Amino acid sequence: VVDSCCTLIIDPGVKVYFHGGGGLWVYRGGHIQAEGTDQDHITFQGDRLESEYADLPGQWDRIWVNDGPTDNTFYHVDIKNALVGIQPQSWIGTPGQPTSANKLVLNNVSIRNCSAAGILSENYRIQSTNLLVANCGQYCVALTGGGQYNFNYSTIANYWSYAVRQQPAFILTNTFTDINGANQVRDVETSVFQNGIIYGSNTNEFQLSFDSQLSPDFHFNNYLFKTDQATDDALHFDQPTIYRNQEPGFVDPNNGDFHLPLYPPPTPQVFAFGKGIVTSNDDVSNFDLDHVFRSSPDLGCYEAVQQ
Repeated sequence: VVDSCCTLIIDPGVKVYFHGGGGLWVYRGGHIQAEGTDQDHITFQGDRLESEYADLPGQWDRIWVNDGPTDNTFYHVDIKNALVGIQPQSWIGTPGQPTSANKLVLNNVSIRNCSAAGILSENYRIQSTNLLVANCGQYCVALTGGGQYNFNYSTIANYWSYAVRQQPAFILTNTFTDINGANQVRDVETSVFQNGIIYGSNTNEFQLSFDSQLSPDFHFNNYLFKTDQATDDALHFDQPTIYRNQEPGFVDPNNGDFHLPLYPPPTPQVFAFGKGIVTSNDDVSNFDLDHVFRSSPDLGCYEAVQQ
């Protein structure tokens, strides 16, 4: 537990191992700063190091982050084989459970092989660049209740193979169930999702579910979806840059490789190639999850490279 008024700083290259059922709780008023580098990632995983456990889901519980005094930061971090990868959630005991005042920042983060969900958010603000969330037993990313989201260069891909999966890879909803079991509705404040891929092995991997009491404010642009849901609402989807049900061109999705290959000239099979947009000129967005320079941005967290 990171208690109130305390800060946990995790240095580059640190590996955190959890025993079965264990996890990390950043309690309300606490703060975590897990900032690795492109050379020295920080890793959160289970403590079984035998080869047969390398990709086995559900070996430990989760990273649970409540609202704190400042932004909680995860840079160059790999989270794998948990029940829930990371659960940002405003404190359930606060009357009204408002949306967090500060953000969870996920830059250059991968979350894989979680038996329930990769990101399970409730009434929280999330900012992310270069995010991979892959292969979870239910949702890869579930954004619930109130929140404000800025996702840039994300690959959300669910090819879960351990059992039948009913849930889509991604859900955005303005409802949640409070501590008393009552259904609550909160504002989704101005949110932007861009340069991303939401894909997987199910027919539909994308879901929006909103209570009409409030009008959510969100926008998708330069995005590829696998979905049978409508995305023709121009208020929320930039129609010229929304793509549906085209294979992204992952190298080997069934074996967890979500890179984009490039064989000059670009082959039609790599649909995500060149369909991104430059959003800013900074060291985070200029490079992909592998620290490859984005010469002509592709969709997702990886830039297509020569194989």
